[in-house]
Amino acid sequence: MVEQPPQAMIASESDDAPMDFLADDEIETAHQGIWSILIVDDEPEMHHVTTMALRDYSFQQRKLSFISAHSAAEAKSILQQQNDIALILLDVVMETDDAGLKLVRYIRDELNNHLVRIILRTGQPGQAPEQKVVQEYDINDYRSKTELTVQRLTTTITSALRAYLAISQLEQLNQTLEAKVAARTRQLEAANAKLKQSLAELEAGEKAGKQVQFKLLPPAHWDWHAFRFEHQLHPSDYMSGDFVDYFAIDDKHCGFYIADVSGHGVASAFVTVYLKRFISSQLARFRQQQSRLILEPAALLNALNKELLKEGIGKYIALFYGVLDRANQQLTFANAGAFPWPLLQPQDQAAHWLELKSTPAGMFDAVKYQDSQIDFTPGTAMQLCSDGLLDLLPGETTEQKLDLLQQHGVTELAQLFTDFKIDVSQSLPDDLTVLRVHCPGDANER
Repeated sequence: MVEQPPQAMIASESDDAPMDFLADDEIETAHQGIWSILIVDDEPEMHHVTTMALRDYSFQQRKLSFISAHSAAEAKSILQQQNDIALILLDVVMETDDAGLKLVRYIRDELNNHLVRIILRTGQPGQAPEQKVVQEYDINDYRSKTELTVQRLTTTITSALRAYLAISQLEQLNQTLEAKVAARTRQLEAANAKLKQSLAELEAGEKAGKQVQFKLLPPAHWDWHAFRFEHQLHPSDYMSGDFVDYFAIDDKHCGFYIADVSGHGVASAFVTVYLKRFISSQLARFRQQQSRLILEPAALLNALNKELLKEGIGKYIALFYGVLDRANQQLTFANAGAFPWPLLQPQDQAAHWLELKSTPAGMFDAVKYQDSQIDFTPGTAMQLCSDGLLDLLPGETTEQKLDLLQQHGVTELAQLFTDFKIDVSQSLPDDLTVLRVHCPGDANER
């Protein structure tokens, strides 16, 4: 089918070229030195003009290698045989009016390829209205051929390759994580498999990143012997700088933590993935009888603090970590700057704060965290939250809001949100996370 002519592609603009943000040695790919680009268009001139416009282009010191397909059917054959294509420049109207759109479905649903970036180019926008196509098809950009000048085409290609690099980096990070914790339990292996699948399905930016991060979370409700755990996590943006987890260490011990990384959004969310990997590796080392840090909250936080400073991540983590001993009915815990403090409510008693003033992990190398212990007998409940909860409570000062929470006591989280009229469907000023640990049973249940 004939589309509008591509002459605009060889014009020029004064837009500033985008800056690269990944170092060359941060990614290992199947083909060093080139990026494989598939051009799918039934107009031979489009192939010629595109390759001419990009003949001197390079990204991360790697040139482009072009593969041409003049129909959707030809593109299918190429994609079945070659899995290292980083980017597809795809026409809409070819052998049929929607051949390009059908090819998108084929790539994502049948080939299950969610890594390759797809830029839709059309000379007939009326055949495929932008809003409808972007909402219904898994594409990464939509451009009219008349707007793709040399500079704009270069900018579009750079953005797509940058996204491809970031997704590949995350996928490689997950593979490394799997190799280091090969002995972890079946449940954790299943979680890693879901993480790997999610990383492969990242489509773009923060929206896809949210899917990955939330697959790392534990179940919303979890029973371990006579103890019950529940949490709610609601990000202020697509991704959260908060994190929460709970897990069995062995038959007698259970670990849990709540964390708040400085800032929020993508950068902070990536640090929560780092934290999950750190805790998981310590759990694996314990099960391999190589370390007991997972049972020692203060020692674990001291090790995390050193690791964060060594890596130079540039973020710090406010973190509460506790270990429940069901035989002794005790909770051993340490705090690395988590605030608000834990709200504890023993059976038939008023709730009170466990004031644990300390410094977040990753700030100072001289800090030393300390263990504390309390009885966690039947009827005891504890509530932990990030400071995002305080932003949603009535009151002018932090002290007034803490008093409200203390007077309210520790209840099921659904009741907490109802009583304070917290609507998580609305935009939140900060990431919001709440964790509740409850021991409703009696000693015989242990």
